[in-house]
Amino acid sequence: MATSNKNLHLTDDERKIIQRGIENNSSKKSIADTLGKDKSTIGKEIKNHPMSLS
Repeated sequence: MATSNKNLHLTDDERKIIQRGIENNSSKKSIADTLGKDKSTIGKEIKNHPMSLS
């Protein structure tokens, strides 16, 4: 069974939105709602890539 990689990675634009959300003190849920992602995805991105997002 083939699987799609379509939703496995965040795009650079999505990462920029996360960065702006962090800078604006937005909640992970608010950022997730904006991107149509789960808040755990946002939390993992922040945790796994702190240098590029802070």
